[in-house]
Amino acid sequence: AALSSPYLLAICGWLFCYTMLSTALYFLQVEIVPQAIPGRADQVRFFATVDLVVNGLALLLQVGVTARLGAAIGAGWMLALMPLFSIAGFAVLGLAPTLAVLLVVGVVRRAGEFAISKPVREALYTVVPREERYKAKSFIDTVVYRGGDASAGWLFGGLRAAGVGMSALAWSALPVAAAWLALSFWLGRKQAEKRG
Repeated sequence: AALSSPYLLAICGWLFCYTMLSTALYFLQVEIVPQAIPGRADQVRFFATVDLVVNGLALLLQVGVTARLGAAIGAGWMLALMPLFSIAGFAVLGLAPTLAVLLVVGVVRRAGEFAISKPVREALYTVVPREERYKAKSFIDTVVYRGGDASAGWLFGGLRAAGVGMSALAWSALPVAAAWLALSFWLGRKQAEKRG
């Protein structure tokens, strides 16, 4: 069902792009954090603090912003917020692959995923027939998500093994972010058409 419907296939592509960029950010994090924070205990404290900030920010956004923002700008723009931020974030990481930039990009992307992208992505399924929705959603949430993660791991691992630097790795994420953005607007338009 997911591969025969253009709408569900676009959701697959959207999630694949998201996952690719999350993995690219992880590869940058694996290199930047140990350079900036050498001690293992300090790294654990750093990641714990980041998780606390992400969760607190996501909660605040979900409670105070998500519903109002969705009503004001619609699904297409809601879906597009994280790709737009990712384009800017990976461009800045390409220029300055530092811990401070990584921290801002990582926190905003993760909090935005929990508070904005995931709720609106789940709402995309509301215009799909029930049986198709449950079959396709399971496939998309497991096979596509994990496939994107594995594909990105191979791609970015291969780029790093070939000697591609952190800046170039960040720049290589931009075409994926642009495709993610295009899919966001297409999905928003199609969802509106399906709602009638």
